[in-house]
Amino acid sequence: MNFSHDELLLELDRIEATIARAVRQAGSGHDPTLERQLDAHGRSLRAMLDAEAAVVVDDVLDAAKRVLDAAEPAAPLLMLDMARANLAAVVRRSQRLRPAA
Repeated sequence: MNFSHDELLLELDRIEATIARAVRQAGSGHDPTLERQLDAHGRSLRAMLDAEAAVVVDDVLDAAKRVLDAAEPAAPLLMLDMARANLAAVVRRSQRLRPAA
């Protein structure tokens, strides 16, 4: 399926909002509803990006879930920040590689 860059950016905004909730709940433990939302965003992003980007999406999801479960969330928060930056770079790069319509 073909997705516009605007649709990709919208999904990136959605996952960022959900990640922000995870950051606010850092160290609070397992949250099944939030984890299901993260997984749904992950499925959408994987469909919109190429196969190589799926690894970056998985890194973001794993880091966000780790933040929730960490007794001491400082290190997982740092890992999440790095994963988010990588995902943003992948999205920017996908726009440059996408053929003009």
